[in-house]
Amino acid sequence: MHNHPNYCRPLGVKQSRSIDTRNRIVAAAQDLFLAKGFDGTSVAEVCRAAGVSNGALFHQFPTKEALGFAVYSHVRRDFWNRVMAAMMAPEDPLDGIEAAVRAAFAFQLEEPGAAAFMFDASGSKWIEQFAQQSQDVHDIVSGRGQAWAAPHIAAGRLPPVPPDVFVALASGAPQWIGRMSRIGMNAHPLEVIAEQMPYYVRRAFTPE
Repeated sequence: MHNHPNYCRPLGVKQSRSIDTRNRIVAAAQDLFLAKGFDGTSVAEVCRAAGVSNGALFHQFPTKEALGFAVYSHVRRDFWNRVMAAMMAPEDPLDGIEAAVRAAFAFQLEEPGAAAFMFDASGSKWIEQFAQQSQDVHDIVSGRGQAWAAPHIAAGRLPPVPPDVFVALASGAPQWIGRMSRIGMNAHPLEVIAEQMPYYVRRAFTPE
């Protein structure tokens, strides 16, 4: 009989239940955090919504902040997946960049609770303890964007923009505008800016 490595073995019942419990906790926490905010939600409320005990929750997440970061990571992953999928779909890279900006705004308009939580969490004190994990996610997304842009830059279809500038223009601008809109600092409604901004970002990426 061959000894298969661990990654080839099916999950045991105990491990499968643990994953199911973790997923239920994250799903319940996400519903509550998006509706009431991180600070406005208690651990007891998450436990009741997930149908687990305090002990079961803290077995999966050592702190409320760790649970908050799990939800934050899930929301940001959804946001980035939408933006990257929109950017990579068109053949013309300028169409792709414009689509990415539109997708970033669409996420905010279609998922206002998720966008609000993402913006609030990213500016909170509690998330600072997860700075390295957040940077790791940023680096992965930045790497995907660079890999997509590289052949277009080499072919002259896009200008040679530094990676950080590329990310800042394609997705950072919509997020910054979303934050300003959330605190009432924009002169125009978000819907109006969402229609105008893709055009200006496209112009910024158009080779001379």
